[in-house]
Amino acid sequence: MNKHTILIVDDEELVLEFIKRTLADDDYNILTALSGQEGLDKLKNHEVNMIISDYKMPEMNGLEFLEKVKIAYPGILTIMLTIHADIEIAIQAINQAGIYKFILKPWDDTDFKITIKRALESLQVVKERNFLMEKVKTHEAILRDLEKKYPGISKVERDENGFVLSQE
Repeated sequence: MNKHTILIVDDEELVLEFIKRTLADDDYNILTALSGQEGLDKLKNHEVNMIISDYKMPEMNGLEFLEKVKIAYPGILTIMLTIHADIEIAIQAINQAGIYKFILKPWDDTDFKITIKRALESLQVVKERNFLMEKVKTHEAILRDLEKKYPGISKVERDENGFVLSQE
């Protein structure tokens, strides 16, 4: 599996460095941005799996930033950092920006690392599910084409135990 790339967006360089150090032992590519606009610029040039963004930033707050991310890059998993547990912001962030999780500052490093790991695992499961669903759709299309060409070919009779009956 390829390394996951995480973009961290916060207007405080110390927070960016702290998160980078916290995740240093894990095998992630870490990108940082000091503003929402810088984060959007980085997304143009990098494939990112997850964004961890602060809520309170000048010019463009984290909610506005993550709303733009959701529109332009809907497959990216997003986490919002905030110092205040504001239920209104949480509801907006979930409904409008589709964030995966809120993390309150300050956080416990172990919980933080587990949250990031579990979030990326869930992202991987969704990607695998989508891949398998596309495979199923492809197989269904092939079966429909075969059924058109050879009517009845996809009909299978089974006995009461589920065994396929032969048409000899």
